[in-house]
Amino acid sequence: MQGNNAQDLYAQYQNETLAVNQFATLHMGLQAGLTALKVDSYVIACAPYRMSLSGATLVAVFSREELVFFQRYAGSLAGLALVFQPGNSPQPMKIFARCTIKTITPMKGKDSIGLIALEWKPCPPDLQTIIGDFFMLVDRLKVEYEDFKGKRIAINPESAKHMGFNNYTLIKYEGAETKAALFALASDKLEFLVPVQAPPMEAGKPATVKLFFQSYQFSMAATVSEAMKLPNGAQKLALAAPFSAELVDIIEHYRFSERFSVKPAAGPGASPEANPGKA
Repeated sequence: MQGNNAQDLYAQYQNETLAVNQFATLHMGLQAGLTALKVDSYVIACAPYRMSLSGATLVAVFSREELVFFQRYAGSLAGLALVFQPGNSPQPMKIFARCTIKTITPMKGKDSIGLIALEWKPCPPDLQTIIGDFFMLVDRLKVEYEDFKGKRIAINPESAKHMGFNNYTLIKYEGAETKAALFALASDKLEFLVPVQAPPMEAGKPATVKLFFQSYQFSMAATVSEAMKLPNGAQKLALAAPFSAELVDIIEHYRFSERFSVKPAAGPGASPEANPGKA
């Protein structure tokens, strides 16, 4: 990406940061285990944690002594080796990004994990394209999120198969985690049956839901919008869902496959035109 296009991309997304989670790793084709930071005569094995058009934060495992040692390189020039292989690329793309180390600090609560903050000097064009394409993907999915609102998909064996849903969900509510059965979803709403042993849930309270699909396993911070106790003691629950790139991506692929799937043959009362080749 060159010239005005690169400038426009930077202007549009210069304040955006992406979390390098499973969704981002898959869509960017990032080979996280092949990332290495070269500083002075040392090579640090690391993995991207957050990325932007202006810099990145890496995670690396250090002993306490190593962390103190490498902190002296704050402000130094370094080089970051990255490898990407998007799904449509037959060969991996190797990128070497020159950068400045801003800080090296321990991760809160995990003294053996160091966070290395970098600033690109400058961001290589190929890396700028990869990051920019991901931001544009997320923007498109945000539009789809609005479009799919309220368009309920019932979870049955057929829809679960097409979505790659593993029929496994966990809901965490007021510190207690319980399994739940997802029976319908839309981009903005998830509906569950919760077993008898789960704590009583109230509308308006926060909850975290973890969904297990073949493509992604991801968590969402949601809000209980409806909670009803059934005669058998179980609960029927609805959660208001904020934007989730993973969920919208799954719904988008499901809607696409649904649109182009072959419809089943008509029943016994069908006209001959509906079943050509039959007398």
